[in-house]
Amino acid sequence: QGKIVMATVKGDGHDIGKNIVGVVLACNNFEVIDLGVMTPADKILQTARELKADLIGLSGLITPSLDEMAHVAREMEREHFSVPLLIGGATTSKAHTSVKIAPHYSQPVVHVIDASRAVGVVQQLVSRDLKAGFAQKNRDEQEVLRKAHAAQNVQRHILPIAEARRRKTPITWNVADIPKPEFIGVRQRS
Repeated sequence: QGKIVMATVKGDGHDIGKNIVGVVLACNNFEVIDLGVMTPADKILQTARELKADLIGLSGLITPSLDEMAHVAREMEREHFSVPLLIGGATTSKAHTSVKIAPHYSQPVVHVIDASRAVGVVQQLVSRDLKAGFAQKNRDEQEVLRKAHAAQNVQRHILPIAEARRRKTPITWNVADIPKPEFIGVRQRS
């Protein structure tokens, strides 16, 4: 059905989720090339180019992986890739993919929430009939998320520290008589 190069990005050693996705895709007749963990961008892209991959899938569990995924997307754009990029892993989200990764790559960048959704997403992205519609719907959803994120940041107004201190909630602490314990330390019972 198609060929996908998958990797856990450089700096991340987790691959349980990616392994599950790989098994699910392989069981649905996709050729899966799993590059393992801690995979640098250049190896991912070189392998995808050499094997003429139809898609590239990136996985990551830890927060720094998000920046590495954005780096891979920038490199894909710089090297004129034209294959869809799939994003997955515990720290990823549709919002982060929309705001931080997708703007760096002109081809479809799709967040896949879990292994059960991978086959449907990949089938649409390799289908001549379905790819354009799916990609447009994905772009539209990402644009909505980017606008919501931008609006959220505009609405935040952080007070200067002096103003925050001036507005502090007045607290009057009740004076309480707290009796001192008759023994302080460790006791051993025999």
